Amino acid sequence: MATIVIVGRKNVGKSTIFNRLIGLRQSVVYHEPGVTRDRIYGEATWCGRTINIIDTGGFFPQETTNLARKIHEQISYGLQEADLIFFVVDGINGLQPGDEDIAGQLRKTNKPVILVINKVDSKKAALVENEFAALGLDRCYRISAEAGSGFGDLLDAALPYLPSDTRKRSSKVIRVLILGRPNSGKSTLLNVLTGTDRAIVDHAPGTTRDCVNARFSHEGRELEIIDTAGLRRPARVRRSIEFYSVLRAIHWIEHSDIILLLFDTTQGVVDQDRRIASLVLSKAKGLIFVPTKIDLIAKKVRNKIDPATYRSFSSFEFVPIIPISAHERTGIPTLLRTIHNIDRESRRTLSPDVLHAIVERLKPPDNGAILSLRQMQACPPIFRATVTASVKKSYIQYIRNTIRTYSSFPGVPILVRTKRVNGKSRRHGS
Repeated sequence: MATIVIVGRKNVGKSTIFNRLIGLRQSVVYHEPGVTRDRIYGEATWCGRTINIIDTGGFFPQETTNLARKIHEQISYGLQEADLIFFVVDGINGLQPGDEDIAGQLRKTNKPVILVINKVDSKKAALVENEFAALGLDRCYRISAEAGSGFGDLLDAALPYLPSDTRKRSSKVIRVLILGRPNSGKSTLLNVLTGTDRAIVDHAPGTTRDCVNARFSHEGRELEIIDTAGLRRPARVRRSIEFYSVLRAIHWIEHSDIILLLFDTTQGVVDQDRRIASLVLSKAKGLIFVPTKIDLIAKKVRNKIDPATYRSFSSFEFVPIIPISAHERTGIPTLLRTIHNIDRESRRTLSPDVLHAIVERLKPPDNGAILSLRQMQACPPIFRATVTASVKKSYIQYIRNTIRTYSSFPGVPILVRTKRVNGKSRRHGS
């Protein structure tokens, strides 16, 4: 797929442009310089073409901190993948010394560059275009990301520089979301699974603030792994940027197939982990508990991880537990196999004979009977129980547990809906 990379100084509107292009508020947009730190991927469609869009962190031309160096590395990775570069500058503040430094670095890539003058929403602002002529870039377009103007001309100009997409897209991608508290090893796991330094890995908690995704093939299937910002308790989300990152992670839960819930084995499970698990369950997504950093605990006590985890997560006995050490790659093959297994389980449909056997085993609800049980859909599996009386939540849980007795659906939430009718006490499967 053709790829466009968006680069520029801090706070010139790159993330807003990215969101306009892909039509999805995937990046964190916040009025604070340097918010986007990792490469963010998305897709845009224009004139029948699907284009991969990469948003990058802001250049720090004059900064030499360790984090600034890592952000420069991420931008370099993004530029290596680019077929075309959108170099974004600020049309209100005009040409800045950092713009000249960036232009010089972009020339070294020998890749086509389009200068995108953002925040141009008045004739007065448009006059600054002459200032940017000093950058020596012939291809120049003015837009207003906030107003959404100028994007048609910009994309029309981009198409001639993009290669034709001759590859067939995968018919099905397993979308796997990594969730957990800050510094639980999410970015390290992403990099190990994909075999790249896709996400910035830093020992400072909270380094990842956007959702960072990468795709790779495994056992004939394409997997998309999404790393998220660490989820803190709401009371601890003191800064607005963290609040928006949490919202973005919740958004990705709804758009994912399987969730990996990570927690540091040296710290154990806390209430926030249980809240995340309950949130995932409410969204009917596949779930795997992933205790991390097991290399930091003694081998003789590792067999206590599973029972301790199930004690911490009551009512989640159907969720697989895969302890891992990303640094030593311990448990990684098992984790990948489990992802594939949950994907298969979520698509499974029970036969009428199995459903009939489940109904025959079920005890009737108080003052009524269960007449039938049907599977309405898969992915996630949804069942409808037809009963002759109102039932409590405990009875619905009883039906769900009985279904698991016959067909466990490991890691997959089972939804049971009831339909009350006036009928005989006869029970049958369908």
